[in-house]
Amino acid sequence: LLAWDILATGADAFATVSDDPAVQAMRLLAAPTGGDAPIVAGESAVAGLAAAIAVARSPAQRAALGLDAGARLLLIGSERDTDPALYARLVGRTAQQVLGWRRPHRQITMSAAAARHDRPDALRAL
Repeated sequence: LLAWDILATGADAFATVSDDPAVQAMRLLAAPTGGDAPIVAGESAVAGLAAAIAVARSPAQRAALGLDAGARLLLIGSERDTDPALYARLVGRTAQQVLGWRRPHRQITMSAAAARHDRPDALRAL
């Protein structure tokens, strides 16, 4: 409860996420569209994404939060398949299958020059 006391004073909004939207977000990241690389993310890592998807589908919630077409969200997921058997059961494939036996860790980096100029196109996967 101490963490909540601290977070509540600086939060404009918060969300709870049930299991089904979290699992759907895990599956979405495991099978992306448009040529994006797959991401293995566990059920805790996807909570922010699941909440963002729910808000995006609700005009009233988008308006209440001031999210429009120009809004940017930063989502941090810091968990992979910490329980590989559970991940495989929820997603329908193992992490290795999702990644296609690629290198298991992808790092996204942005050069210092790109960061100064706010150039998201300068992101590159290593």
